[in-house]
Amino acid sequence: MPNEHDTRYKFLFSHPIFVQRLMEAFVKERFVRKLDFDSLERVDKSFITEDFKTRESDIIWKINYTDKPLYLFLLIEFQSSVDHSMPLRFLRYITEFYQSFHQTTDSGLFPAVFPILIYNGDRRWTAPLNSRDLIEQSIPEKYIPSFQYYPVIENQIPKQSLAKIKNALSAVFYAENSSPEELEAEIDIFLSIITEEKLEAVQLLVQWLNNFFASVEEQQKQPVLSRINDIVEVKSMLLTKMKEHDQMMLEQGIEQGIERGEKQRAVITAKKMLAKGYSIQEISELTGLRQQEIEALRD
Repeated sequence: MPNEHDTRYKFLFSHPIFVQRLMEAFVKERFVRKLDFDSLERVDKSFITEDFKTRESDIIWKINYTDKPLYLFLLIEFQSSVDHSMPLRFLRYITEFYQSFHQTTDSGLFPAVFPILIYNGDRRWTAPLNSRDLIEQSIPEKYIPSFQYYPVIENQIPKQSLAKIKNALSAVFYAENSSPEELEAEIDIFLSIITEEKLEAVQLLVQWLNNFFASVEEQQKQPVLSRINDIVEVKSMLLTKMKEHDQMMLEQGIEQGIERGEKQRAVITAKKMLAKGYSIQEISELTGLRQQEIEALRD
């Protein structure tokens, strides 16, 4: 059965904006810059084996990378003990994924899968990152399976660093690394992390925090939640005003476009009338152009 951490994190990473925040802020790989986050698509597990479907803490996303599909495999790990076999677990999961996934790319090869571990247990993460570190090197290296996952270890990220990363996922990690008392005392720092974040992400963060604070006394969680709700309210109001402004500008642009079109037609007509010898006054009366404008057309 999934624990509360698993459920809360599965909720967050079921939304593309949190996957994007994870990749952009916490995955230090150059290829991330070329990911098309607008193409993010959640992969359901309907085509995967029954054993694979039952792992509630696995989340898979498909994304375009240099016009090719790439799969992001997120494994959420909240066990209090460190699983030193993690590289082999990852290797098995992704092998199962390929065995169950019968589609290949245009080249006839399977698409790449990028494995990410998200760990928030209490202990320091000491498990190897690569499978070869678990295997005796008694035969030539080329026969030793080498597979590496990417670790995002929350309890090893300093809170000062999290405070500098201005997005909602950083706020989640900051909250996870704080006691309720610390979070209340550091509320201004916490709020500074999300002040410029998108409304959608802040709204999801509020939902996550309500669950996160489920066992916390009301007087401890209320100052945090009330001030974040103020941010949500302000952002909602600003978003509404921006939409109203955009609509007004669109309507003005259409009106101006119509006016420019009418003016261009009048100029064309005036030129034709000048060529046929009409007087300036006659042309002005018929086209609506000022006499000075018509005079300028003679040049």
